[in-house]
Amino acid sequence: MKCSACGEKYSDELDFCPFCGAYPKKFCPKCFCEVNDGGKVCSDCGSELLPFEQFKPYHNLKEKALEYKDKNDFEKSAECYERILEEWPNVEEINFLLAENYAFIGETDKALRQYERLENINPEYVGLCSRLAKIYIEKEEIEKAKEYLKKEHKAHPFENEHYIYWMHICFIKDEFEKANRILDRLFAIGPNEDDLLMFKVNNDLNLKYVEYNQELADINERVKEYLEKNFNISI
Repeated sequence: MKCSACGEKYSDELDFCPFCGAYPKKFCPKCFCEVNDGGKVCSDCGSELLPFEQFKPYHNLKEKALEYKDKNDFEKSAECYERILEEWPNVEEINFLLAENYAFIGETDKALRQYERLENINPEYVGLCSRLAKIYIEKEEIEKAKEYLKKEHKAHPFENEHYIYWMHICFIKDEFEKANRILDRLFAIGPNEDDLLMFKVNNDLNLKYVEYNQELADINERVKEYLEKNFNISI
């Protein structure tokens, strides 16, 4: 064994480096993360850990995928994720990130199929049902979207995104009183700054280009006041 911390070589019969005390790097094939705590199973999911060298090529592919995404090259990013899934088809995070890539480039049907693959692996993956709901809202299949939002709320009641999509459905149906009640719940759990900012931006666009009544403007004003008060954001 060659220690990844100090570079010294030592017998693979030892569980840790005798020179610096570091444990060898391992990886979880389910969570797709590096682990060097000396354990034999992942503390998050219980999967058996594998040697890092077996994982390294796929770790590099993931890093490349993220680099391509930062450069807005979603097609090359997707290719990297696809290559990973050829070897590790059930990695939840990679399935989710690939679906996200498809959604970014407007490949809605591919994104939908990819999210559904993840649903077969882990139907309670954080954010999955919200993203499925978003697609069905865009497809104007509102009842289907509602089903997924209920699932997301049951699994992750303190996440932000599904509350925001519920409000979008309320706007479509002119149910602004209900939207205000949902916004109250969102404020109560402490919304994420970025999610709330994006929600306001979308509302701004709707107020500018779509015929909505004063009630949407009032909701947007509530969001603006919350951002100014809790995040010191002047809008």
